[in-house]
Amino acid sequence: MVSPISSGISNNIAASTQLQQTQQTVPDEKALEEKQAFQKFAAGTFYQTMIKSLRSTERETKYFNGGRAEKIFQGEFDQRIASSMAEEHGSPFAGPLFDQYSAIRNRESMLAAAAQSTSTSGANL
Repeated sequence: MVSPISSGISNNIAASTQLQQTQQTVPDEKALEEKQAFQKFAAGTFYQTMIKSLRSTERETKYFNGGRAEKIFQGEFDQRIASSMAEEHGSPFAGPLFDQYSAIRNRESMLAAAAQSTSTSGANL
């Protein structure tokens, strides 16, 4: 006769093994897309704020002020520069943040799988 405790433990081990196998079979393309999106957001926000701060230190001159059209163009131009810099040089900013995000997400999915296996093993008793 198998005790309920050992049955629950074996169910948890089986669920953990199944979760690890599922995580290994998830295509790397999805993780790469997530990392790129994370990098684009985190580094893009940093670079955009930095460029905006740099622009605010410029003084307007009488002779080279293009008015509202120039400010709109500069805003679009700065946004494209920030986006380009985020894609090319954003990994030092976003890499550690994404690693922490991935670790938390993996831990939460493992806890959810363990809770699900515990609830299903409790129903089997």
